[in-house]
Amino acid sequence: MREIFSEVQALFSRDGRFARWLRAEAALANAQAALGLLPQQAAADISAAAQVDKLALDRYEALYAQTGHPMVSMLRLLEEAAGPESGQYIHLGATTQDIMDTAMALALQTMFRLCREKLVSIQDAVLDLCGRHADTPMMGRTHNIQALPITFGYKAAIWADELERCIQRLDQSRARILVLQLSGAVGSMVSFGADGDAIQARMAEELGLGVPAISWHACRDRPAEFTGELALLGGCLGRIAQEVYLLMGTELGELSEPWAEGKVGSSTMPHKINPTSTQHMTSLARDIRYHHAAVLEMMAVDHERNIMHFVGERQHIEACCIAAGELLDRADTLLSGLQVNEAAMRDNLNRLGGLTQSEHVMLALGKRLGKQKAHGLVNRIAVDAFRSGVPFEDALLREEAVTQVLSAEEIHGLLDPMAYLGQCPALARRTATNLRK
Repeated sequence: MREIFSEVQALFSRDGRFARWLRAEAALANAQAALGLLPQQAAADISAAAQVDKLALDRYEALYAQTGHPMVSMLRLLEEAAGPESGQYIHLGATTQDIMDTAMALALQTMFRLCREKLVSIQDAVLDLCGRHADTPMMGRTHNIQALPITFGYKAAIWADELERCIQRLDQSRARILVLQLSGAVGSMVSFGADGDAIQARMAEELGLGVPAISWHACRDRPAEFTGELALLGGCLGRIAQEVYLLMGTELGELSEPWAEGKVGSSTMPHKINPTSTQHMTSLARDIRYHHAAVLEMMAVDHERNIMHFVGERQHIEACCIAAGELLDRADTLLSGLQVNEAAMRDNLNRLGGLTQSEHVMLALGKRLGKQKAHGLVNRIAVDAFRSGVPFEDALLREEAVTQVLSAEEIHGLLDPMAYLGQCPALARRTATNLRK
């Protein structure tokens, strides 16, 4: 299983960020040279110098302290590395936000690929669960209370279907989000003369990004849409993690995280096999939602642009992506190694002594007595049985209004949870088949 967390961390490290700035600067110089706007040799020298290991980055912090400008500090180092003549053609006509936005688009380009690959891997693991456990009965729960029997494969199929929508959203938003930014100080392209569109087109082609219809300096919906994708992805994986966490509880014991030799659950209680990874996952999903909310707040940009959103937007986007990288890795490990306790699932089917089959009994009675009368009758019997601890079957057999309509054999059959799984096995198989296509 390929992990992506370290790759995402490197992507958003200081050197990773600088590498993207330099890549954007090189693409700009190459585009302008191709159009005859600066010497070919200058573009070649700038491209050769636009490498993290070619710059005197040990001087960057001192330059930043002096200039107070992150991009100007980098440009001075790039100018030195490109040489006294070629260095004069760096950053021609561009503004800082052009390069920074384009560099962020390059980072999100990588994130799209990594997230999609991981989601497909996670979904594959869930689809395997669908197939293996299409017929594995368990109790379905609503409001955290036993409701009606389902199968675990059916539950997994719902997870897989939600994951599919996460994948679809990534595919559908890719073209909207992955576009460069290059339009000068106020977005008018005046600094590029009549060549702005041509420069954009060549630069976009080199970087593998789209060309925007118009400047988006003040429009922060693109980064907000991407962090929104991560928030939805996190919501999906966080919900699955919470489900595993709950079903791993001692009194249920239906699922368990993978547990390797030598792993320790508690420093003081040797018996503990704790749901540690799932708790990390729910926390990471919450962090992503928090950072996405902050990015949404930064959409309120006045006039043609300002620095207020820029002060924190990048940090929140990067934090969002790093949390998503860890969350995706943990989800892949969890679901590919998820332990399913079929015996515990079967035992829990009968924990309420047949009460979870009350709907089945009510519907059978409703055909003879009417649904509303049957509901009131079965509700009274079921609540009394629950409170007194009397088995539901015994309580039904004591009720003349029930035994006048249903035989003891019919009542016994209605209380079999295996006879009330509905379409769960078929839905699990159908969903798995359709998604694998």
